[in-house]
Amino acid sequence: MGGPIQTDKFWWYFSFRDQDALARYANFAVKPHRTRLTNYGGKATYQLGQKDKLIGYAQYGRKHQPTRLDRFITGATVAIHTQEDSTWEQLYWGWVWKGEWNHVINENVFFEIRSGQFGYNWPNLPNGTAPAYEDLGNNQVSGGNRDWARDRRRNQVLGSVSYFKDGWGGDHNFKFGGEVFRETVTDYRYDGHPGDVLQLLRNNAPVEVVLFETPSTSENGLWTYSGFISDAWRVSDRITLNLGLRLDRYRAFLPEQEHPAGRFNPTPQTFAAVENVIDFNLVSPRVGGSFDLVGNGKSVLKFNYGKYWYNPGADFLFNVNQNSPDWWKRYVWTDLNGDRLWQQGEQGRLNSSQGGPTESLDPNLDNTYMKELAAWFERELAPNFGVRTGFIYRGVRQKYQRANGRQPFEAFTVPIQIPDPGPDGRVGTADDGRPIAGFNLDPSLLGQVSNIQRNVDSEDDYYTWEVTGTRRFTNRWSLLAAFAHTWSRDNGSGYFGNGVRNNVNVLTPNDAINTEDGRYHFTTWSFKLHGTYEAPYGLRVTPILRHQAGQPYGRTFSTTLNYGSVRVLAEPLGTRRQDNITIFDVRLEKGFTVARGRRLAGFVDLYNLLNANPEQNLNWSSGTTFLRPLNIVPPRLVRLGVKFDW
Repeated sequence: MGGPIQTDKFWWYFSFRDQDALARYANFAVKPHRTRLTNYGGKATYQLGQKDKLIGYAQYGRKHQPTRLDRFITGATVAIHTQEDSTWEQLYWGWVWKGEWNHVINENVFFEIRSGQFGYNWPNLPNGTAPAYEDLGNNQVSGGNRDWARDRRRNQVLGSVSYFKDGWGGDHNFKFGGEVFRETVTDYRYDGHPGDVLQLLRNNAPVEVVLFETPSTSENGLWTYSGFISDAWRVSDRITLNLGLRLDRYRAFLPEQEHPAGRFNPTPQTFAAVENVIDFNLVSPRVGGSFDLVGNGKSVLKFNYGKYWYNPGADFLFNVNQNSPDWWKRYVWTDLNGDRLWQQGEQGRLNSSQGGPTESLDPNLDNTYMKELAAWFERELAPNFGVRTGFIYRGVRQKYQRANGRQPFEAFTVPIQIPDPGPDGRVGTADDGRPIAGFNLDPSLLGQVSNIQRNVDSEDDYYTWEVTGTRRFTNRWSLLAAFAHTWSRDNGSGYFGNGVRNNVNVLTPNDAINTEDGRYHFTTWSFKLHGTYEAPYGLRVTPILRHQAGQPYGRTFSTTLNYGSVRVLAEPLGTRRQDNITIFDVRLEKGFTVARGRRLAGFVDLYNLLNANPEQNLNWSSGTTFLRPLNIVPPRLVRLGVKFDW
């Protein structure tokens, strides 16, 4: 709802939305998984005079999931829950608000400033109290989940000045300004799992145990200072340039905090405030251009290049703060009495840990950036019909990751043959694959942990080719057809909800198994065709056809090496591919003029006329592969609606 309070002076707007959705998941057959989203929004605009305008905006929303499927190690999309008590109840409250002042200094200069906050409170409550288990072999999970919460606050101020100037070698639109953000994230861990114990199995056999140190409260912060200048320069009727330069400074800080005593940490610890954990001072050039090749506006060449530094966010310190959000130690577990319950003394060698003096930061760390290069050619082939084709390259550099400094890549020196259990996940059956060459850790380094956040020798590259044909609406119809093909060369510990290796980037030789120089090579593509036809009697028909490639994947399995549990990619990513997806929808709409320019329209949406039901995701990180169907409305179900333009 909205409208003027005072004509040409004061406007208002308010919205409310409540969405309640239930979906069946193959990895949670207990009951439908429910998500309820409630949202309130409001805006007020006040025109002080011809030169000044004030704007206020606020939005508040809540997300409620009674059975959220996250677990500590196993991904939410593949963890198989057989009871409700292994899930979370998620309650999330988020908001954003701002105040804005726009001012026209003169006919050539425009000024604006905005201030506001983004924030949320995100508690997750366990639904059970039974001993917790995660099976790394078959992804079965059971028992109570963690009890934790996260609060985020980002206060910010942004301002800019636009200056229009003609006659300096063409026409210019200069814009310069800056922004200041202060972001904090506070994590609360009330209970790691029931009893602060998580038992890890492999195909029902005990292998490891994780012992948590709760309660814990950890706070991390980041100051962001940025400035920029840009110029949209119309050199001539045939040449336009877009030039820009951005300066960013990020300063990470830690408030004073304490880690209290608990079951596995009898002595409380305090941590002094650190005003400057690390800072980055960064420069980003950007340039673009548009060239009319012939001079008649029918053949245009466009290009742009930019360098974009990642904003590390306050989350950057999660793996740096010695008062970590999660304090835990992961041990080899020998179940001495065979009761499948960990007791004190059954833990063996320490495999990994987080929290305390084992966490550090490389003082020479460089921030991550992305470089992007794009080039396009556009041509009008006939009146109201044109084509556009182009190429986009994106490359990610200077990535960083938390790694165990006591166990570097060079320390994995003991060659081994890893048995491949085949698709059934069991060694010694007819479908076993050939053994895979791998490496154990130098035995003298087992149990040594010293984690450091550092840059890794890892690069991601993406290449996309696109082509689009567009016919403008004329003679009662319009049409748009678009095709895109992407070649990916990247790193990751998981794809499409499935784990493929232990680390995001290559930290051990085993992370590079069935990759090309540590990176995954695969392709995806998509096609879309849609248009509008103005049928007789004012009936508007809008069909949409979408086709996309099924996601590529490769079989994986979990095994135990001398330094812990490891997930191995048994075949290159892209060896297998899910079914391609083709969906056809249609909207029918009829409008009526009521009075004095007011209109009323009714519409009908028909979904999935081809009755497609391809799998949306596969669990290919366990011995048994299952399908999760797409949530698509069957064609016999339609949506009816009415639109008002009052």
